[in-house]
Amino acid sequence: MVMAPRAGPLLAWVVILFVALVAADVDPVVIKGSHFFYKTNGSEFFIRGVTYQPPANSSSDTQTDPLATLNCMRDIAFLTELTTNVVRVSYIDPTQDHTACMTALQNAGIYVFVDLPTNLTINSTNPEWNLDIYNSWTGRIDAVAGFNNVLGFFAGNSIVTDSGNSPAAAFVKAAVRDLKSYINSKYSRDIPVGYELNAADNYDIVSSYMTCGSNTSAAIDFLGISDFNLCSNNTSQSFDLISEEYATYPVPVFFADYGCRDAAGSVRAFDEVQYIYGNPFTNIVSGGIVFEYFQDANDDGLVQTAGTQVTPLADFTSYSSQIAKITPSSTFASNYVVSNTFTPSCSTGASFLASPTLPPVVNQNVCSCMLSSLTCIAKPDLSASTLASAYSTICGSTSENCPALHGNGGNGTYGAYSMCSLSERLSWALNELYTFDSEGCSSDVNAEIQDTYYSSNDSACAEALEEAGEYGTGTVTSFPTATDSPGSAATSYYPTDFYTGDEVDYLSQGAIAGITIGAIIVVAATVLAILWFCCWRRGARRSCNGCCASRRGLSRGRGMDVRAHDKGVEFGNEESSPVGHHDGGASIISDDSGGMVELQPWDERYLPSRNQGEGQSEGSQGAQQEQLTAPKMVSPVFAPNPMSSMKELPAFRTHDQPEDKSLGSMKLLSPVVKVVPVQPNTN
Repeated sequence: MVMAPRAGPLLAWVVILFVALVAADVDPVVIKGSHFFYKTNGSEFFIRGVTYQPPANSSSDTQTDPLATLNCMRDIAFLTELTTNVVRVSYIDPTQDHTACMTALQNAGIYVFVDLPTNLTINSTNPEWNLDIYNSWTGRIDAVAGFNNVLGFFAGNSIVTDSGNSPAAAFVKAAVRDLKSYINSKYSRDIPVGYELNAADNYDIVSSYMTCGSNTSAAIDFLGISDFNLCSNNTSQSFDLISEEYATYPVPVFFADYGCRDAAGSVRAFDEVQYIYGNPFTNIVSGGIVFEYFQDANDDGLVQTAGTQVTPLADFTSYSSQIAKITPSSTFASNYVVSNTFTPSCSTGASFLASPTLPPVVNQNVCSCMLSSLTCIAKPDLSASTLASAYSTICGSTSENCPALHGNGGNGTYGAYSMCSLSERLSWALNELYTFDSEGCSSDVNAEIQDTYYSSNDSACAEALEEAGEYGTGTVTSFPTATDSPGSAATSYYPTDFYTGDEVDYLSQGAIAGITIGAIIVVAATVLAILWFCCWRRGARRSCNGCCASRRGLSRGRGMDVRAHDKGVEFGNEESSPVGHHDGGASIISDDSGGMVELQPWDERYLPSRNQGEGQSEGSQGAQQEQLTAPKMVSPVFAPNPMSSMKELPAFRTHDQPEDKSLGSMKLLSPVVKVVPVQPNTN
């Protein structure tokens, strides 16, 4: 007996697959005052983090995006063994898909900090904040911002290290301002943007500058401290200094990197863990991120990885034992009263030269307006190195030659176009040369004449260019929209202070992933259901055909008995039959091409046996064929022409004939048998 497949196991696997793939969205972490809290339940969030960045490829010095590979699935078990709830990633590739890893981390309750600077960053000695850096960083934001387990972004890592490069702090703060505005304009939740400083830096000056001023939109949302000096011989003193400096700091403070080694080659004891998560330090610091998960050339790793294998090292065991003992004292958001406030003014001095006046807001449309007004521009296909070399040749590294394109974070003077891309700034510089030498543009291999499409009728552009001034040294406060700037193809979002478009609500990456995977599951379940139904129907038809075949055989047996009685031949049983019958039923299927009839294997009961057929004469064979077709069939025969009451069908070939199924051969080899239509029973 053929049985249909059971639906239960199929549905069970569908449910298991659905649960495995669709992420349970985590509770976002929010900031209130100087503490992190879970948004929904209001409990305090302490960072138990691990730096999660594989070493760069030694041969090519290329970075690896740890969130774009499935290796994170391998590592999650070890991270959770360390009770990790945060990982810090130093590099992500915005062109890659991070859904699988971010979803897996989310399911494990692990949040993510992402460093934005890569090869495009704010340089300490020659700082710039421009569209090239802005577009690179916002691209990385877009790659992961849709996931609720993104805890924040680092906009700088120890850029300001001494008084000599302190003017770079103004550019970092401008970056924080514009990135926060970008996130607020594009995403439905506030994602913090912060900065990391080294413990050797000027704690009180750099950190104070990052939160000072009346414009809190330019202040950092958190401060990370990198400190590898918290060893057992000076742990208490170091923590006392930190407590003194940050007791009244207005935003959360935590250790962005830590893990002191008492002696070279020794196992790290991680004694500082008990200080970081102990009282009263938890009132000031919100945990820390231990350096680091992967083993490196300095032997700072917690594990050694090789393919799919993970080997915990001695530091793993040491840190695991320390982090397992912490019992931080926490509070709830509803009970927490914010007392730390932002400093309204920024102090400067000989030891710190960053101006409170920040570089201009990046705006692609202003740069597009400027570019459209030029006659001589840079060729569009120049490489980054060619652009940098040509620009440096014309403008140098100071504002003397190209004041419109440079900025000084020390005295707070910035060219109106200093925030434009390198290609746009080079175009401005080339055009300035062109005004003094009309043949210079055509002779410069990096320049070309453009057919300008700027006109004074472009009122928004005209206003912005007027504010910038002839030499580009003015301050632009009128920001044209994308439709106002001629030839602008900009589609990115700009800071909310100056963005005039409609705000767009975007689904989170987790929601998009859930919807996509859910749709796939539904389709897969539908296909499985169809397959199950088809299998069930096939099994049902087989069972039905067997039943019908038995009934047909029974009916035919009765019909043959009646006709045999009329002809004086008895077919009552196999023994009295002149034909060797086999048990089973008969099924006749009409061939529309020529009225051919095909018997299933169990229909051979109505054919003469091979042995008997070989010894019989043609006359007896003809008689047997007549006996075969004489009975009235209970199962109807469908002839190709339904209008005909009689149908001539070729008789079936005998076993010793060659298997030629063509209609012509059947007609030549077989006599024609009349099939009598079934007559209705009038009784």
